[in-house]
Amino acid sequence: MTASPETANDMTWSEKLASIAATLPAAQAEKLGSLDMPAERPGRGGGWRSPIADHELAHLPADRTPPREDDPKAVRRVGVIGGGTAGYLTALALRAKMPWLEVTLVESSKIPVIGVGEATTPPLMAFLHHYIGIDPHDFLERVQPTWKLGILFDWGPFKDGIMGPFDWGSNSIGVLGSMATRNDPNAYTLQSLFMMANKVPVFQVDDKIVSMMSDIPFAYHLENMRLVNYLSQFVTERGIKHIDAEIEDVTLSGEDWVESLRLKGGGELNFDLYIDCTGFRSVLLGKALQTPYISFADSLYTDTAITAYVDQSEAIEPYTRATTMDAGWCWKIPVPDEDHIGYVHSAAHIDPDSAMDEIKRLYPSAREFKTVRFRTGRHEKIWRGNVIAMGNSYAFVEPLESSSLLMLAFSIMSLIPLLPNSWAEPTAREVFNKLTAERWDGMRWFLAIHYKYNQRRDTEFWRQVRDNADVSGIQPLLDVYAGGAPLHLRDPLTRRFVRATAPTFYELDGVDCMLLGQGYPAKLVTTNEPLEAWQRRKDAADALVARSMTQRQALEAFHKHPELTESLVYGRHSWVTGYGEQRWLQQSRA
Repeated sequence: MTASPETANDMTWSEKLASIAATLPAAQAEKLGSLDMPAERPGRGGGWRSPIADHELAHLPADRTPPREDDPKAVRRVGVIGGGTAGYLTALALRAKMPWLEVTLVESSKIPVIGVGEATTPPLMAFLHHYIGIDPHDFLERVQPTWKLGILFDWGPFKDGIMGPFDWGSNSIGVLGSMATRNDPNAYTLQSLFMMANKVPVFQVDDKIVSMMSDIPFAYHLENMRLVNYLSQFVTERGIKHIDAEIEDVTLSGEDWVESLRLKGGGELNFDLYIDCTGFRSVLLGKALQTPYISFADSLYTDTAITAYVDQSEAIEPYTRATTMDAGWCWKIPVPDEDHIGYVHSAAHIDPDSAMDEIKRLYPSAREFKTVRFRTGRHEKIWRGNVIAMGNSYAFVEPLESSSLLMLAFSIMSLIPLLPNSWAEPTAREVFNKLTAERWDGMRWFLAIHYKYNQRRDTEFWRQVRDNADVSGIQPLLDVYAGGAPLHLRDPLTRRFVRATAPTFYELDGVDCMLLGQGYPAKLVTTNEPLEAWQRRKDAADALVARSMTQRQALEAFHKHPELTESLVYGRHSWVTGYGEQRWLQQSRA
């Protein structure tokens, strides 16, 4: 029987809990009353906050209009140079938000796309379905995403590793209680308990399916080739001109102005604005304009990934798994029929054959190996003259926190409101350059602490990283943390000072998660709440998790009942809708 989205899934958190409690024995039903999420609970920190610091979905001002017809310096013709996810998403966003632009996408079918699993973060859902208007039902059927509740790090000193859930800002069960009872932080949110149980918050309640996916932020796991092929269909459908060509040369007019592009085989293209989406090649920003490059190699030592496919067990794990390896780490991303893996490592610390042998020891079914080399760092500027870079053309850190599509989406959403109508107007170049550089630098320091304080293995790579990795940009935060952890439970003024002094792309809760999980030495803050109160919440959460579905069961339910997806993406109580309306991502200031 198909459940009505109005009665079954466009309900509040409390209404959903009540419907589930009605099916439980009285003792278990009573426990669920302790889960008053996502309400703020004094003394345990924030309540329901974004895991991403200081960012919001940017909508155009209501008075944004096309350029004047008689303006000879108007920005009307935009060339998006390069395809893949960066090129397609940039072009689609420009058409969605500035439909008067003539957008042309130039890519070469001779340059292959890296077809590996893509782990994402929650903001991408709102970006896809609200910002650029991709139908979520069609996306579910054709791209076949799986769900990601967070990252399970096989990392640090604790046997179970580190649960890095997306609801870390809620502290819904309680981190101090988890540390007191388990000596690790893993039982501190409801989502982390779902992760440990390999379950997702979807329930069979009598003849209805009740989904709490709209109440707890999650992300997509995607197969990259399937995503790219899907996005490519919208290019011509949405009025974007598509040219299959290779760039042979770039003609400059002055030191930072592109005049035209010369194509292999003949022909020339010129635009008012060029968006460089050529990936690591950085054809315009890097090669043509010779924009200086700032390396992150003294903080992030990895430079190579060996990717492969492995057989999947019956369970579709609701998280990305990150496993410590001898010279780096290995991701595992579940898609519907197989798992995609990648050994991210330092080529200076392990040779290719030894790296593949290590993969096969961990995953004997590994096959179809590919090697991808990369550098970590960013260019000095993302916007020079009439060239703006997106994605890897500007910067890359590494895959550890699934940051690539997140950073791309935020760059696109930050840029579009700042684009000038005319080159005769003052521009926001320096504002955008500073904003973007700070975001990437914040990501650098956040990732560096994942390496610097990981005690999981004692190899030459890890000894060198622990001894030498540069974390200077986040050191002031570490000093404050040592005097009282977790940071998100410190007083408001201290939190404000820490954010201002050592900004991190992810909120303080994310830093707390990694430092607590790695056993970084610190004095824990105290609480007046009795441990029994924490235990009641934990028991209630355990009872809820026990009633939930596996991901495979839940995905089947969503395919059968389209109203579940409708309520998730557009429901009035959904976190996705909150993102789309700029509510959920707005960072409340203490």
